[in-house]
Amino acid sequence: MSMRFYMRAASMVTLVAIWWIASLFSSPEVLPNPIRIVAAMVQILTEAGPEGNSAFFHIGITLLRIFIAFAVAMLAGVGIGLAMGLRRTVEHALMSLIPLFLTIPTILMVFLAVLWFGFSETGSLVAVMAVVTPFVTVNMAEGTKAMDKSLMDMGKAFKAGKRMMVRKVYIPQLMPYLMSAFRYSFGMTWKIVALAETFGIKFGIGYMFFFWFESFDMEQMLAWVLLFVILMLIIEYGVIARFEQRAFAWRRSVSAAAL
Repeated sequence: MSMRFYMRAASMVTLVAIWWIASLFSSPEVLPNPIRIVAAMVQILTEAGPEGNSAFFHIGITLLRIFIAFAVAMLAGVGIGLAMGLRRTVEHALMSLIPLFLTIPTILMVFLAVLWFGFSETGSLVAVMAVVTPFVTVNMAEGTKAMDKSLMDMGKAFKAGKRMMVRKVYIPQLMPYLMSAFRYSFGMTWKIVALAETFGIKFGIGYMFFFWFESFDMEQMLAWVLLFVILMLIIEYGVIARFEQRAFAWRRSVSAAAL
C-alpha cells in the first residue's frame, strides 16, 4: 500500500482518538463516544425508525433529490457556460447577473426558496440551481475561452467531422474545467439538499437530523450525520474519483510516451 493510504489512515485514527478523549470530559448527552455512535448507526440500519420508515427509505429519498438537483444544475450551467464562452453577446448579457448569484449566501438562498415555494421539492431544486449553476457557468465559460484555437484550426484544416472535433478536441480541453465544476457542484448539492430537508422537507436524511435535534438526542443525530458523511465519501472516492481517473487516463499515457 502507498504512503498516501497510511497517511490518510493515520489522520482518521487521530481524529477518532481526539473524539474519544473529548468524550471522556463530556457527558453522553453532549458528546457520546465513538462506540456509542457506531452502535446507534447499526441500530438505525437494522431497525425501523420514527413513523415506521427504515434508514434506507430516507437515504434513497435524499440521494434521489441530490442526483436530480445536481443533474439539472450541471446541465444548465454547462449549457449557459458554453454559450457564454462561444458568444460574446451572451457573455455581455449574463455576466452582470452571475456575480449577483455567486454572492448570495447558501443558507439565505435556502431560506428564500422555502419562502417562495414552501416546504417542497421545488424549493430545494431552486436553491441548488441558484447556488450551483452560476459556479458551473463561470467555470465552463472560462474553459471554453481558454481552448487552444490552433487545435480547432488544425481540425478544420484536416476536415475533421463535428463528432471527431467534439471527442478529440473540445472535450479533452474542457474536461479539467468540467471535473472541477463537477466535484464542487456535487459537494454543494448534497449540503444544500440536506439543509433544505432539515428546514422542513418531509423525509430524507436532513429530516432525520431535525427530528432527533428536536428530541434532544445527540447520539441519534450524530449517528445520522456520520452515516451521511460516510455515504457521501463512498460516492466521492468510489464513484467520482474513479470516473476522474478514467477520464484523465490519456494524460498518464502521454506522460509515459514522453519518457
